[in-house]
Amino acid sequence: MKVLIVDLGSKFNKFGGQARIAAVLNKRLSRYFRTYYLGYPTAYSKGMKNPFFLARHKGGLSIRRSGISEMWLVRLVYSLFIVRGLRDIDKTSLFNKIQEIAPDVIIANSIQDINLLEFLKRKGLVFKSVYIDHGSVSTSIHDLLSKEGIPLAFGTDIDALTLSDKKKKFFRFYDMNIALNSRQLEDISKFTEKVVLIPNGLDISPSRHKKNEDHFRKEHGILKGDFVVLYIGRMFDRQKNVGSLIRAFRAVAGSNIKLLLVGDGPSLSEYREMAKGDRRIIFIGAADEDRINIAYSVSSMFVLPSFWEGFSLTILEAASHALPIAISEGAYVDDLKDREIGRIPSFDPHNEHHMTNIIRDLYKDQEMRRKAIAVSMNIRKRFTERRMAEKYRDMLDSLAGSRG
Repeated sequence: MKVLIVDLGSKFNKFGGQARIAAVLNKRLSRYFRTYYLGYPTAYSKGMKNPFFLARHKGGLSIRRSGISEMWLVRLVYSLFIVRGLRDIDKTSLFNKIQEIAPDVIIANSIQDINLLEFLKRKGLVFKSVYIDHGSVSTSIHDLLSKEGIPLAFGTDIDALTLSDKKKKFFRFYDMNIALNSRQLEDISKFTEKVVLIPNGLDISPSRHKKNEDHFRKEHGILKGDFVVLYIGRMFDRQKNVGSLIRAFRAVAGSNIKLLLVGDGPSLSEYREMAKGDRRIIFIGAADEDRINIAYSVSSMFVLPSFWEGFSLTILEAASHALPIAISEGAYVDDLKDREIGRIPSFDPHNEHHMTNIIRDLYKDQEMRRKAIAVSMNIRKRFTERRMAEKYRDMLDSLAGSRG
């Protein structure tokens, strides 16, 4: 069976869990099927099987990396003219390439992929389709005109007057939808029976290259005795809430505690301004896999302050590095709240004082860190790439059996 993974959202999200999942599935599923990838190069592209990379053009990137993209009107224009129009893409050439591949199944990894899949079907291409909901359409959208809802409302060709009808048409377009957590499963099930729960999984062998770590520490002024609080992800405040993390961290006293922020996005310049005057706050910017692994290796704990998440891969990355994790209640999906896993230290993402206390406690309390590390080890054992890939394999085999 031929499986094509499409991720047009990688044009602007070349870094983070969504892009990593596309790469992991491309590589892992190649053990069972012939896999292909269609999208833009990302931080995780190395070693992909049969990739067809689209060329990145500079147009629009400056807007996405600017704070003005947080504005409602800019988000609307972006969805209309960039997402909806699949700008910079020659659809005919794309159709010819996909027709040559002749995939049995196409896995869509982002919202805007539906426009391409609809185009392919109109052109007569026959395939089964799967959508992975990274939290974008199910639980995070409560209003079509909200910042979260605009990509669905105006970035797709689905005609509907209400949010409920829009979601119904979106999810029912696909032959199968992937929910990453139990809450998503419940939400998507309101609109279609074609949904299955497959949590993310990740396998990382932490690399301990002392020379590279020493160079990284020297480059960013991190001493070996420093307690490093790490955040990795998009710098986009409407979801990731990094602004609250910066303010919460600044309230923690201590000369040997550092905040290491890894990632790029439209709110980055705003965050740099917020951090002025506190030399303990370090910005890395976008990074490849090697530098990301080094960032984990030199860190003492990981914080995820998001207002919401589907199933954040950074939690699994941090767990793979045996780091204590502090997580917002918005990112703390029920699937992680298992008695055998243990309780992850958590906080209200709207309560900066609460976040400050959690960071301070993990900084000062060695016993609390020990218990948090044990929880991370349990997470690492539970959510593996192998287990995730096997569930995708079973789902794809079932879809293939229903062809025709």
